[in-house]
Amino acid sequence: MRPILLTFLLLLLVACAGSGPGKLAADACISEVNQRLAGKTFDLDARNLAASAKQENAASDIWDLSTQVVFDRGLSTEFTQNLNCRIRVENGTASVLSLEFIWAMKDLKLPE
Repeated sequence: MRPILLTFLLLLLVACAGSGPGKLAADACISEVNQRLAGKTFDLDARNLAASAKQENAASDIWDLSTQVVFDRGLSTEFTQNLNCRIRVENGTASVLSLEFIWAMKDLKLPE
């Protein structure tokens, strides 16, 4: 009986995760990334970005999101950056407050 209940609750959570302000914030962030990185080859996990959405506090309309962005995947020039987004969601509309790319130290090619 417990596995059936657990499965039902998990499905309910997954269904609810596909909409709402967190998803709206993730979509706005992805749109901004696509605009700023036009012409570059990159890959980011949209589901991971949406799953990372957290309100700054319970009464806030500001959402923080983060994920990794992989540039030139599969090429010798492949590198990864962390992406942090701050989004304001008001009245069903999301606007980007800030977008930050953070270099992974292992990907920096420092002179030896």
